[in-house]
Amino acid sequence: MERISKTITAYDKNSLAFNDKFIDYPPYQNMISEFINLLKPVTKVLDLGCGPGNVARQLMLAGKNFTLKGIDLSEEMIKLARKNAPAGNFSCEDIRDISFNAESFDAIFLSFCIVHLNHTEVISLLEKVSNYLMREGKLYLSFMEGKKDGFENTSFSKEEIYFFYHSANRVKKILEDNHLSIIELKKQNYPESDGSITTDVFIFAEK
Repeated sequence: MERISKTITAYDKNSLAFNDKFIDYPPYQNMISEFINLLKPVTKVLDLGCGPGNVARQLMLAGKNFTLKGIDLSEEMIKLARKNAPAGNFSCEDIRDISFNAESFDAIFLSFCIVHLNHTEVISLLEKVSNYLMREGKLYLSFMEGKKDGFENTSFSKEEIYFFYHSANRVKKILEDNHLSIIELKKQNYPESDGSITTDVFIFAEK
């Protein structure tokens, strides 16, 4: 599938640039910190689309004795994640094909990974996520809304990457259909390199 292969190639080629921009990006760090405060001291975490381990690194530094499994389709991102969060367990896999036992995790992160999945794929993934979460397990979900789907240039990549823009209301409906209750929903502006503004959406949910 061209949109996936071209996107992963772009991430592989530009993993260091992505890492430099987002490993300590304050607006996202603040959201992750707020979510971490909801978690118990000993928590099994699944980080889907883990990238260079920016979420994993923050989890490991939180001092809460988290056990973390991270998955990403970019081999170069996985290499960086292993360096940035050596206590985590990382593997190069397609998040659309994951399979775990029911109620395996206390918390699951989907940090800007559904932006590369279409609506049908998002429905399928969130059904799985709900199944993998323990009762009262927590979900962190972030994505963008407001533009047309398609290939784009980014501030960290010369190669184009395919993005989907999901409606917050549609995503909320999918979560509710899968027994995931919204704890909090926030939106914030993300300034693009061309001067335009993208709306980032952050959802905390509980099973």
